[in-house]
Amino acid sequence: MAARILDAIRSGGDLYVLDQVIEGPDRLERARKVLIEKRDACSDPDEAAFLTSIIRALEK
Repeated sequence: MAARILDAIRSGGDLYVLDQVIEGPDRLERARKVLIEKRDACSDPDEAAFLTSIIRALEK
């Protein structure tokens, strides 16, 4: 998922993260914030771990 987000940002294509459209010059930061919000609201530890791995990949 992180690779798809980064590819969309690089190509300038449409970017949807968890059903939210991400636009503008700060798309990477917005995508990261959406993922963090979803992770923080998540009660499933497996989903939270998955979202954390995506967030970390985006931060590299």
